[in-house]
Amino acid sequence: MSSNRHHTTSSALIPTNNNSSAAAYIHDYDAELGTSAPSDALGSTRHGVGALSIRQAPAASRGGDATNYSQTPDSIRDRTMLLSNLALHANKRDSIASSRNDAATTAAGMGLADSRRSSTDDQASINQILAGTGSGNLSRLLRERPLSSGPTQHHGASVGLPHLDYSYIGSERVPKNAKPPKSDLGFREPTVQSEDCKPAQIQQPLLPSLHADMHKQHSNAVNLPNEQDSLLSPSQPASDGNYAFLQRRGYTLLGILTMPLQYIPAVILGLIMNLLDALSYGLIAFPVSIPVYAKFGPIGFSMYMLSTSIVQAVLSGGASGFRGANGTMLIEAIPFLHAICSKIIASVGSHQPDRIIATTMASYAISTIITGLVFFLLGSLKIGVLVDFFPRHILVGCIGGVGYFLLETGMEITSQLKLSLSWSALREFFEPNAFGLWASSLGLAILLRVMCARFTHPMFVPVFFMAVPAGFYAITALLGISMETLRATGWVFELPDADVPFYYFYTLFDFSNTDWHTVVKTIPTMLGLAFFSILHVPINVPALAVSTNVDKIDTNRELLAHGISNLLAGFMGSLQNYLVYSNSVLFIRSGGGSNLAGMMLCATTLGVFFSGPTIIGYIPNMVVGALIFHLGLELMKESLIDTIGVVNHVEYTTIVVIVVAMATIGFNEGIFIGILMACFFFILLYSRRPALRKAYTGSAVRSTVRRLYSQRRFLDDVCKQIQVMRLQGFMFFGTINGVEVYIRNLLEQRQWQVNPIRFLVLDFALVNGMDFSAAEAFIRIRRLLEAREIYMVICGAERVSEVGRALRAAGVWSDDESEYVQTSLSLNEALEWCENVLLQYYYIHQAALVGTEVPQSYSFVSSPHPNEVHEYGSSPRHAMVSEATQSAMPASHSHTPVTPQPSQHAPAFSLLHQAFLDLDSEQQADDTLAFIAPYFVRKQLSSDQRLWQAGNNPEAMYVVESGTLRVFVENGVGEYETTESILPGTSLGELSLITNRAHSTTVISDDNVVLWELPKKVYDELCAKEPAKTLAFVRLALMYPAQGMKAITAYAFCAQ
Repeated sequence: MSSNRHHTTSSALIPTNNNSSAAAYIHDYDAELGTSAPSDALGSTRHGVGALSIRQAPAASRGGDATNYSQTPDSIRDRTMLLSNLALHANKRDSIASSRNDAATTAAGMGLADSRRSSTDDQASINQILAGTGSGNLSRLLRERPLSSGPTQHHGASVGLPHLDYSYIGSERVPKNAKPPKSDLGFREPTVQSEDCKPAQIQQPLLPSLHADMHKQHSNAVNLPNEQDSLLSPSQPASDGNYAFLQRRGYTLLGILTMPLQYIPAVILGLIMNLLDALSYGLIAFPVSIPVYAKFGPIGFSMYMLSTSIVQAVLSGGASGFRGANGTMLIEAIPFLHAICSKIIASVGSHQPDRIIATTMASYAISTIITGLVFFLLGSLKIGVLVDFFPRHILVGCIGGVGYFLLETGMEITSQLKLSLSWSALREFFEPNAFGLWASSLGLAILLRVMCARFTHPMFVPVFFMAVPAGFYAITALLGISMETLRATGWVFELPDADVPFYYFYTLFDFSNTDWHTVVKTIPTMLGLAFFSILHVPINVPALAVSTNVDKIDTNRELLAHGISNLLAGFMGSLQNYLVYSNSVLFIRSGGGSNLAGMMLCATTLGVFFSGPTIIGYIPNMVVGALIFHLGLELMKESLIDTIGVVNHVEYTTIVVIVVAMATIGFNEGIFIGILMACFFFILLYSRRPALRKAYTGSAVRSTVRRLYSQRRFLDDVCKQIQVMRLQGFMFFGTINGVEVYIRNLLEQRQWQVNPIRFLVLDFALVNGMDFSAAEAFIRIRRLLEAREIYMVICGAERVSEVGRALRAAGVWSDDESEYVQTSLSLNEALEWCENVLLQYYYIHQAALVGTEVPQSYSFVSSPHPNEVHEYGSSPRHAMVSEATQSAMPASHSHTPVTPQPSQHAPAFSLLHQAFLDLDSEQQADDTLAFIAPYFVRKQLSSDQRLWQAGNNPEAMYVVESGTLRVFVENGVGEYETTESILPGTSLGELSLITNRAHSTTVISDDNVVLWELPKKVYDELCAKEPAKTLAFVRLALMYPAQGMKAITAYAFCAQ
């Protein structure tokens, strides 16, 4: 009943694809346009590359079973196709409307009729689109528009949008915390929508009737005089106005006096809940099965009521953000309190009962103060979020341990025997009277749980426990059993001493007789109690906020409130308390959602406290036992049954071990074992998550540098020598082993012969930390790579980051003399460096073939001289480079050096020939370049000069003669990122020039750049005068952006 935890399950609804409806509409739309397509063509249009490639691709490439997601690729594509057709239909409609506007200027009447007919047709067509969505989500998307009482008017023809249907907007869509509309006390002149959709004031004669209607709607409310009446009846005497003012004052005073009456049902319900909890948990606040505490049941009841009153006053006094929140004693603290009592008896000795009692009372109060201090510090320092880091399955295990403790305590308090694993003790539990006591209580608890499955109303449990005493006394009256007999046999609790006041437990405090050395021994248990107590706030507070529709709640504020209430309770000698979820929800939903109602509940609870625990002498034993068994079974079910299939096997094992440890060893020991197991299993589970996110070769992903075609062709053949490994997560001793094993497998002899590598690129962009064991493993990896002359390229790790410091401390950085360790800021730059080194070997091998020297500027790393190339021919890597060099070189360059011939063409011809010759080896390319070269104009840029800005209209296309440029794109937050590098001998700007679209990127020069530009004006003139020759050049120019798009696409999708 006081359990404050709940589990929610949700199921995702997967929309059904209605492909037939989509296909039918596409066919109808094509027929409407007069471009009917065959069914197979329609299918290819419908699915295209995306759907067919997804269906034909292996399951691994699609990311698993698509039916596990609410939006499958097919359903998303269906809606995309429908929206695309809707846009096409709108374009067609606009063009028809435009043509009809021209006709309407000469025949207005016919134009209006045509427009209405067009609207009707458009309505039917769009309804076809909406009907093809299957699940109706698209229909709702298109229909959810601002309310309008009249048709929307547009210039020109009427737009044939469908009539907006708002019938789906029901009362359930109105937020529960929405403000109600203003009553007629603040009446304003209502407005309606005129035909032109502009607000228009209702004419004055409508006001009296409208006001009368509004008055009828509020007939159930208090009929307060309205100031608007004086405006409606100017002839009304002034004395009536004074009377109305006095009448309003009287109604206001009456409302204040009668306001608490509406909260009485909720207060009565809350008081019943507090009494039931006090009878079940207050009576066992002390281990009454131990002789020294045998008479402490009423004392625990009084301390429970005091603690509950204190927390209720604090929460309802404004410390909490919830209105009407209920607080009660922290029932999960009872096992820890019993552990404190056991330690005190063991330390002090059972022969000193007065000293035991004084030490126990002081320890209880101090434990409450410590709990309050922990709450208060977490809230005041605003570090309550730290509680969220505690594993929830350990808390669930502790809850199961509390459930077992309640079952054990229920056996002891009902049978009035001490439970132990000895044969004699078990035999006493099965004696007729003892068996009847605990069996009847357990039977009632089981019956309650069975009936709760049938009756789910929140009032059922309180009514059940109110009916049990009535039935009990009815049966005993029929049997003629006296109260003395019931109390003597234990079926009814004994009456407390009549001369014992409500403040009797204060007389038990005796600091002079307190064993403070023993109190210090109980501090570890107190800390465990405080630690376990703070775990409830992050669970109860968000759950209550969701149940009561509170949008914003401050957890730190609630922690402060708990700290204040526990500090007050501790200094007043009472027990721990907290905000209880289940009681709060029941109280608020019963009409107690107000701080005034909470204060009324506090007052009634204090009234019970001041009246004393006399009521206990009339409570049947089975009522208290059934309450305890009921909660114990609930907590055990929540811990051991409800978690099956919800948590994984490792977490469930931890829960079971915690429950068993708490039942056999102790609560502190159980929590400690649970924390150790959580740490161990966390390491085990996290080690199973691979640190290697993705691995691929340079053939799959290339840098975004725009290179000459001959270089690209060479790199296509040799980029398999680049191996990229993207690492992720926190790398420690449990995950680094998998990375090291993968690298060793790459270097095995068989794998080496198939795919020899020269570069191992390690991307640390997704790595958030590294321990010493992982850093030390990279030392071994470095030595292994250097033995094979493989470059270890580290990227994605900043020098001052945690990963960078760990690598530098281990000596795996580019600071030392070894050239086999290189570092780059990003993966793109690392790939660019590796490609540059490969191109160095390309020119070395080319020089060896044609007999020329390689300029020193081409040397990036140590490499053989051209005359020594033949000595390395046996290496698989060098053999691959040699073959790629020969295939990338023109056939005429294979054996004899080439001497450049003087050009008779325009100055830009040689540069254009160098840039575009390899793209098309036919003679037609020379003719095309000779035609276009005279129109190129030389242009110079200084360093960091902008060539164009994103959004600018195209002015020309360019071919780079010298220098480099970088292409930037905005990432949406005002920052720019480099996407591509433009090198000499390549072109740029051709796409915008040919398509006449604004630039989507920004290009800035890295250094002094020399360009040759083809102005847009000249290009347009050539298109008009020489379309065939211009088209031939366009085909050549588009090859560069096609290659660049391929590289950028591969980098964007494969490298992430």
